[in-house]
Amino acid sequence: EEASGIKQIARQGQDQLEGPLRLGAIYTIGPYLLPHLIPQLAATAPKMPLMIEENYTASLSERLKRGDLDVILISLPFDEPGVLTLPLYREPFVLLLPRSHPLNQKKDVSIDDLRKEDVLLLGPGHCFRDQVLQVCPHCLPRGSAEAGRTQALDGGSLETIRYMVASGLGVTILPCSAAGADRFSERLLSIRRFNGDAPSRVVALAWRKSFPRPQAIEVLRDAVLSCEMSCVNSLSDLSV
Repeated sequence: EEASGIKQIARQGQDQLEGPLRLGAIYTIGPYLLPHLIPQLAATAPKMPLMIEENYTASLSERLKRGDLDVILISLPFDEPGVLTLPLYREPFVLLLPRSHPLNQKKDVSIDDLRKEDVLLLGPGHCFRDQVLQVCPHCLPRGSAEAGRTQALDGGSLETIRYMVASGLGVTILPCSAAGADRFSERLLSIRRFNGDAPSRVVALAWRKSFPRPQAIEVLRDAVLSCEMSCVNSLSDLSV
C-alpha cells in the first residue's frame, strides 16, 4: 500500500488534488449529499473527480481497508484499526407520514406516539435501520392478526419506503436530508419533527491512516460542510 502511495504521489507531481478520489458512501447518505457535494468539489478541486461507490457500511469498511476506496462517508460509531474518522455534521431524524394521518393533528410528536403504528424500516444490513431501532425499539416490525396481514415490510431504499408511506402502508423515520428529496408527493406526505431531544446520527469521513493525500481529505471535508443542507448541524472544526 505504501509503495502504491509513493507511485501515486510521484505520478501526480506531488499535487494531492490531482487525480480521481475513490469515495464510498452508505445508501442513506449518497443520494442526498452527492448532488450538493459534486458541484462544490468540482469548483474547489477541478482536477480531482470523484469515483463513487454506494454500499453497506460493512462492505465499504472492507474495501477501504483493502485500499479499493480512499475515503468513505459513514454514520458513527465506526471504529476500525488503522482508520481515522472525522465527524462532519449531526443530522436529526424526522417522521414521514401520509398527509391524512391522525398524527398530523397533534401539536407535538414523540417516538412514543409510534407504538401502535406500522413503522416501515430498511431491510437488515442497513445501519440506519439499527439506529432507528435503538431510539425506537417498539418500531420493530411485528406480525398482525388483521386478516393475515403482516407488518414486516422492509424497504430496499429510503425512496422505496417513501412510496410505501405515500400509498398508505404506514409511517417511517428518515434522516432529515432525505425527507424532502422529492417534491412531487408533498400533497400525499407530511414531514414532522420530533419534539424535545430529537434522535439523530453523526455523519463522518473515514480513511486509512496511511492514505498519502491528506489535502484531498481536507478539501473533501470543506466541500461537504459547504453543501446546502439546512437541516443538519456542522460538527467539523478540526484540521485533517
